[in-house]
Amino acid sequence: MGWNAIDLRTFILINGLMAVLMGMVLWFQSRTYPKSILGLRKWAMGQFIGFMATMLYALQGILPPLWSSALANVLLISAELVLLYGTVRHYGQHLHRALAPCLYAVCVPLFVWLSTDSTYYLYRLLAICAILGSLFLTHAHVIRKHGDRKFAARFTFTVLLLLCVVMATRAVTAFITPPAQGLYAPSAIQAIYLASFSFGLLLLGIGGILMASQRLHYELEQLASKDGLTGAYNRRALFELGENEVARVQRQKSSLSMLMLDLDHFKAINDNHGHQIGDQVLAEFARRLQSVLRKPAVLGRYGGEEFVVLLPETDRAEARRVAQRMLEVTASKSALPHCTVSIGLATFQPAGNDTLQALISRADAALYHAKHLGRNRVEEAPD
Repeated sequence: MGWNAIDLRTFILINGLMAVLMGMVLWFQSRTYPKSILGLRKWAMGQFIGFMATMLYALQGILPPLWSSALANVLLISAELVLLYGTVRHYGQHLHRALAPCLYAVCVPLFVWLSTDSTYYLYRLLAICAILGSLFLTHAHVIRKHGDRKFAARFTFTVLLLLCVVMATRAVTAFITPPAQGLYAPSAIQAIYLASFSFGLLLLGIGGILMASQRLHYELEQLASKDGLTGAYNRRALFELGENEVARVQRQKSSLSMLMLDLDHFKAINDNHGHQIGDQVLAEFARRLQSVLRKPAVLGRYGGEEFVVLLPETDRAEARRVAQRMLEVTASKSALPHCTVSIGLATFQPAGNDTLQALISRADAALYHAKHLGRNRVEEAPD
């Protein structure tokens, strides 16, 4: 079967319809997923704009070149630009405001001029390859810089790099061997180019769906592991993280410290000001604790007004300095009723048969000792 037998228009139209389906899925996700998952509507709009571009490409030879060539190229660039903005938004970042106006200021007059003569096809091809290739490369850079290393981001990043390769390869081959005039001129390289490009845009839609689903999964995990009032890890998640840290310490013979904290006379705040104010005090207390902690420290709510802080790679002396900073930040003024904190400190002993439960027991005993000595202080469990 020769390349003349391949109906490239039909192939592009089918991929365009698939892009509409991807856009509909993304639009549905934007309406049903939590508002904290950003970028979905822009991803959906990018797919819809790409579909409009394919419709105009399919009508080349029927519509005037100003529509089927110039407008189609501008819409295709717009589709990738909107997809790029969606990804930037998804990661909570921002692109320079001048990017879109400057891009349109160049593209619109350029492609209008290049559509005035059919002999300019080579220049149109080189221009669209250069512009789209630059956008794809920028898009890939955003994912590499702000994304994680999980499958969805890596998949989308790979698709973008492959599209960059497609654009670069087509530009080089067109420059070396000028193609026949027209988008659908029968040739092997043109068929491969159009098929790869159309399929790549479809894969970008799939990548967006995967990234949104992965973010939803992450947020559901966070909801299951975090305390709704304070944002600290709940008791179940705290024990899971603690067991993981204990296993790491036992393997690597490294250090691990724990702080057990309890707000002094917290019951009096609930009794005198009500539970709503008490909840605000707990939330403010957790926020202040987080402000002095650095990764990989873990803050968990042990129960009621008791909190636990896991301090990996932290010895006893450094853990005491962290505890002192907590005393200081808790003592600072607030619009809410004031409440001091008592802290018990314990350090894991990797040389023996120490366990997480034993570490918690020692930290709890040190906390009880701190309260017995007058509260608002740090006490250490013996080695």
